Amino acid sequence: MFKQRLMAFGVLGCLILSTIAIIPVSETPVAAQGGSSATTVDVGIYLISFGNYDANKGTYTLDFYMWFRYNANGTAKDFTIEKFEFMNGRAGSKDKISSTSTSGVKEIWYRVQANLYTSPDFKMYPFDKQKIRLELEDANMSSSKLVYRPLQDESGLDDGLKIAGWNIDGWSYETTEKEYGFGETYSRLVFEIDISRAPTSTTIKTLLPPIIFCIVSCLSFFFPSSKMAQKIGLGTSMLISAVMFHISQTSSLPPLGSLIMIDKIMLSTYGCLCASLICTAIVSVNDDFWKKEGLSKKINMYGGLMSVMLPFILFGGLWFV
Repeated sequence: MFKQRLMAFGVLGCLILSTIAIIPVSETPVAAQGGSSATTVDVGIYLISFGNYDANKGTYTLDFYMWFRYNANGTAKDFTIEKFEFMNGRAGSKDKISSTSTSGVKEIWYRVQANLYTSPDFKMYPFDKQKIRLELEDANMSSSKLVYRPLQDESGLDDGLKIAGWNIDGWSYETTEKEYGFGETYSRLVFEIDISRAPTSTTIKTLLPPIIFCIVSCLSFFFPSSKMAQKIGLGTSMLISAVMFHISQTSSLPPLGSLIMIDKIMLSTYGCLCASLICTAIVSVNDDFWKKEGLSKKINMYGGLMSVMLPFILFGGLWFV
């Protein structure tokens, strides 16, 4: 009896194992879970003009040709690249020039004028370097459906492109991915131009006035004590001029939470002008009240040296702020 039950259980086990073995196991491909594979779209950008640049606000207008090239075979019927948008501004005009298809490869050309914005960096102002950016994304299709690829060799800047008062140092073109908080990731094209202020004109306009203020103020050390009123008047006028120059250089900038280069230059200039005025005041007090013989001469000599050296010391300390 026991042997018969054991044989029955053995037969039943074999039947169960064989049944499991012949049941098909369904596997869902990755592509089926996420939809069709993403279409790679090659994008070229050729910048022909640049205008309305406000460095203090970071606004500008770019005029350029842009073309899209992709293999249309196998793409979805509703696939389109015409719903693109600029993530750092808006297109003022977007004219479709041509649309051609050769052996399944589709190419669409546009002439675009876009009003864009990039947050400016004022840390080294007025010897600053800025970046002009163009950021492009598709308005509807995430990176699971569309991936941009920059045409590095075909893109670039027109030879006649100029930015008044600025030098063009170079450009770059790359693709990044932007992940949004609502759980979607989009392919983003970034076309970036590096620019810097013209060094000669910037140096003359920025450094020459503070240097003149310091030189004129230090001339008071060569005046005799009998010209005390002229010495004080010279120092105070240069200090007021320096303050007004500082205000004129920064009045158009937005409120900043840290010292920028022009602030460091002018604070160093104030050090020279204030040192000159303090020495002049001490000489005046000595001549009128203390009347210590030889003290005024020593103050003029050492005060003059301190007034010359102090701006460099202050600037060196402020450089690390």
